[in-house]
Amino acid sequence: MNGRVAVLGATGFFGKKIMSLFQDNGIEIIGCDKNEGIINGVPIDPIDISKEGELSHWLNNKNISAIIYLSSKIPKSFAEANWDLFYYNLMMHRQVMDSWKKHKCHLIFASSCSLYTSVNPLPWREDQAIFPDNYYSISKLLGEKLFYQYCHKGLPLTVLRINAPYGVDARSRTVINIFLERALEGKELVLYGSGNRQQDFVYVMDVARAFWQSYLSKKTGIYNVASGKTVTMRELANSIIDITKSSSKIIYSDEPDSQEGNQVDIDISKARDELGFSPKYSLEEGLKECILQYRKVKLRK
Repeated sequence: MNGRVAVLGATGFFGKKIMSLFQDNGIEIIGCDKNEGIINGVPIDPIDISKEGELSHWLNNKNISAIIYLSSKIPKSFAEANWDLFYYNLMMHRQVMDSWKKHKCHLIFASSCSLYTSVNPLPWREDQAIFPDNYYSISKLLGEKLFYQYCHKGLPLTVLRINAPYGVDARSRTVINIFLERALEGKELVLYGSGNRQQDFVYVMDVARAFWQSYLSKKTGIYNVASGKTVTMRELANSIIDITKSSSKIIYSDEPDSQEGNQVDIDISKARDELGFSPKYSLEEGLKECILQYRKVKLRK
């Protein structure tokens, strides 16, 4: 299969997996990021796409068939998202939009299921009205809206709303990373509140496959990317102890869970029907993959 794909945010959590998957399928990849490096023999060029003209100059004469837009300023928590983060993401949207219009190619945009909130009825579907409640999620929504202005002019646009991805290489440590690391060391796993908060976790390799299926299908639309199955924090902790065969105990903190009572139910049928995307990894299989990688890292040390 022929093609050249530009990955923006190539050294990030998704970027490395996406680049490997596309290369394995015969696609030529070029990558940029604020952090330079080399991924599978491909040099990653240090480009700040928020700066006027940098992305356009980098893409000049590169004859690309698609842009995969992963770059984003991500807060440690939604409560910490502020105007500066919002403005930085908006400046990146503008540069990506200008380059997309110039190259007239397929744009695949990494959005977020954080656009859905407690006011949304379950299950969460792509056609629901959304009311994001923090600067980060609002910046993602504005990206969707800005890009949709131009997809109606014949430019293909695939928006992937990704929910709670996990894997060993995540830049920010998720509850899965914390629980796995502590379980492998035999330390206690701490639950806040009642432990009944729900989440839908999707393994990073399934996220990479969603981008691959999007590239193949060239569909214009918004698609939820998740596992389609929920788990409570208590169930997650128990599963990790069982899979790792750890001596760890589950304890409850005196501190409340700020997301106590959160319910999650994400409909992924549209991605299945239109993109051909279905998760290959169950939560148990994804956790086992993470454990193998953690142990490999420990052996190298």
